[in-house]
Formats: sequence, C-alpha cells, structure tokens
Amino acid sequence: MNNKILEMIRQHFHPEHPNKIQVFRETLGELKWDKTNSIESFSKLFQAVDCLAEAEVRYYYRRRGARAWISGVARFSGWLFGSIGLLLPLLAATTNPEFKEMSQFGYVFLAASGSCLSANALFGGTEGHIRFMSTQLELEKLITQARIKWCSYLSSQDSSSSEEGFKLIMAYANDLHTITITETGRWGEAVKKELDTFQRKVESKKTTPVK
Repeated sequence: MNNKILEMIRQHFHPEHPNKIQVFRETLGELKWDKTNSIESFSKLFQAVDCLAEAEVRYYYRRRGARAWISGVARFSGWLFGSIGLLLPLLAATTNPEFKEMSQFGYVFLAASGSCLSANALFGGTEGHIRFMSTQLELEKLITQARIKWCSYLSSQDSSSSEEGFKLIMAYANDLHTITITETGRWGEAVKKELDTFQRKVESKKTTPVK
C-alpha cells in the first residue's frame, strides 16, 4: 500500500469504522518477504499499524472535544442557576416589595443547578474529557516512541533481522490495543458507576415522603 492510499485512509475513514481492519488485511496481502523486498515490506507493515494508532488518536481527539463541550455547558449552567438560587432569597429579604415573592423560586434554581451538575457526571463531561485527553496523550507518546525505535531499527546493522522487525511491530500493536482496551474498560466502569448513583438518587426521592 503506497503513501497516497495511506493518506486517504487518514483523511476519510472514521477512526471507529471497522473498514480500517479490512485495509490492514489488504496491506498484508501486498507484502513480499523475499530478501529483496523484506525491508520494504516491514516498512509497509509498520505504516499499517501506525495508521491504526493515528486513527485512535483522532477518535479520542474528537470524543474529548464533545466531552469538553458538555462539561463547559453543564458547569456554567450549574454555576448560573446555583448563583441565582442563592441570590433570590437574599433579594427577597430586602425592603423592596418587588422581590418578596421571588424567594420561592430559589429552590427551583438550586434544583436546576444540581440537575446540570448531575448531567455533567452522568454523561461523562468533565471526567470523560480528562480521561480521553490522557488517553490521546498516551497514544501520542506510544506513536512517537514506536517511530523512533523503528528508525533506530532501520539504521542499525540488525535491520536485516526479520525476527527483530516483527518483534518491534508486534510490541507496537500490542501496546496500542492495551491502551484502547484499558480506556474502554475505564469508560464502562465510569458509566455504570454514574448510572447507579443517579438511579439511587431517583429511588431515594421516590421513597422520601412529601411534607
């Protein structure tokens, strides 16, 4: 697979689209392992794994942007509604008669503030943004280190060693999937935890007698 096709994959494939594995398989079918073409085949194989890693970086970059938006909107709304909810009783305590009946709406705004903060937690706004950013940086570190190791391999006298080449590429692929699988597990645990917390809050409200 040449660089033009690799660039097309980077630009047009959705990172989570399973077609990237199909392209990886097609790349393997083009490799030739005779002595004349082995180094070129190793480079193509490394590029194919590298494209998978870049796809994951783009995926987490896109996802953390959405989480940052959720976090910003939810936290700002929570602060705004909470501030209004705290100020209304204070205004009602003044001598101005126009504010006398506004104190009752303070609880409504405080409840709205709590709901916004709960939504931030439930949809993984702040936590998801931090987690996805950390994963993206971890993947970028892996890509950087793998590329440097690969350059070192090509420049060394051992570049003719097929075993060493396969070992480097296999370690790259293994570390890549370890990072993404670990993050997927953390995401699942975080979602389940927040769902359980939200459900307990709802159930407690149902059982609390109305005064």
